[in-house]
Formats: sequence, structure tokens, C-alpha cells
Amino acid sequence: MEDRLRFQLLVFTLFILFMVFPVNAAFTWENNITVGYEGIQWAYTETYTEANSLIYKDYIDVSMGNGDGFISAWEVLKSDVKTRSTLQNSIIEQMDVSVNGSSEHVVLTDVDSLLSPELLGPVIQLEVIKNTYTTNYLLYDPFLSSGDSSISFIGEASTPVVINMPEGVSINFTEGVENVSFSNYIGYITIIGNFGPDGKATVHFHLQSFEDISASFPEATEMNVSGEMLVFEDDGKSQDSFLAGRIFPGLGICNLKTA
Repeated sequence: MEDRLRFQLLVFTLFILFMVFPVNAAFTWENNITVGYEGIQWAYTETYTEANSLIYKDYIDVSMGNGDGFISAWEVLKSDVKTRSTLQNSIIEQMDVSVNGSSEHVVLTDVDSLLSPELLGPVIQLEVIKNTYTTNYLLYDPFLSSGDSSISFIGEASTPVVINMPEGVSINFTEGVENVSFSNYIGYITIIGNFGPDGKATVHFHLQSFEDISASFPEATEMNVSGEMLVFEDDGKSQDSFLAGRIFPGLGICNLKTA
């Protein structure tokens, strides 16, 4: 009887909320992808608001917990484990990253998640729930080869995506990214847009040789706070000692003198 009354109350509340709030404002899914020379990190952020937050909380309470209308820490933990397992299995079944049209050189290394603390508490309480899921991949050749290449991502159709490309990359063109725009900050290019209707985004790019990337950096010098040049003693160990001194300042192993 109590469960029936709780269900009726939830249905009535959801009906009122759907009448008040626009449905498309109740759930968002965002993608932030960072591409490196040896790996990729893909962060997904899902946000539930208004009526959808109640639906999501009720799902956890019923399917992961005891259906008592209250979400406890053990129910959130159980949901976290199941979510990570489901995401990992789905990627294993269908790899969502490919390089030059193949996933042969892409390996999923780990899947992590951070569920919103706002999940805790009464199911019927409206909250803004923001969960983050992170997947990490290891890349092998031929991605590290200089020249023209492409990298593709299979995501949720029509959702926002940000793709951060590594230094030394120039973009030839993109496919499957709607409303695309680019930003360039100190040699790093960021692609901003939305996954197209088929959910696949491809970036065609050109990677400089590592020699060209290194040559593009101006030579750096170490300066102390007074503007005096710091000179390393030429004993073959001074530069390493200076770095170690910054990491372990109490060891007193820096050999520096002021010019």
C-alpha cells in the first residue's frame, strides 16, 4: 500500500513538472575529448534537472536499492559500479575511437565515473544531478607518424562535443561535426560543435614532425624573482639538481650562483 501511494505521488509530481518545465531542458549530455600523442581521454558529463532528476533518482532507488523512496550511499555505489561496467562493456563490444579508419591501434585502458552527491536523499526532492564519466585510451602507431591522418569518435547524436587536439597538429577538415568552430591557443587547436545525426565525428589533420615541433619553441631561460640570470654550474648535474631542488626544497642540493 505504501509503495503504491509513493508511486502515485511520484506520477502526479512528474505530471505537474512536465507541464511546467520544457522537456529538452531536463537532460543534457556533453562530451570533452582530449587527444594526446600517446593517448585519449574522453569525459562525458550528463546533467539531469527538473522532472528527469526525479525519474533518474527513482530508477536508482528501485533498480539498485530497496525502493524505499530514499537513496543511500550504498545504492549510489552500486549504481556507480554498474554504470562503469556497462560503459566498459559497450566500448569493448564497439570501440568508439578509431585512427585512420581502424581501431586496431586503440586500446581502452580504464573507465571511471563520478556520480553527483545530490543523488543522496529523498527521491521526491528536486535536484540538479551532474554525473561525469571518463574513459582513457592508449594509442599506438600509426597515429604518432607525421603527415596526414584522421581520428574518429562515435558519440551520442546531436550532443555538444569539444575536441582538444595536441600541439603540432593542423586541421585539414572535419566530418560529422555540426556548427563547427575552431580556437587556437599557443599551438593547441580546439574543435567545438555538435555530433551530427549519425553520432560519428571525424577530424582530418596534419601532424608535423617532432623536429618541427621542437624547433617552433623559443629558447627559454631561468630567471629569479629579481630579474637576475641564474647560471648553472657546468658539472653535468646542475640542471637535474635544480629540478630536484624545486621538488625537494629541503634537501639543499641546488648548485646555483648569480651572474
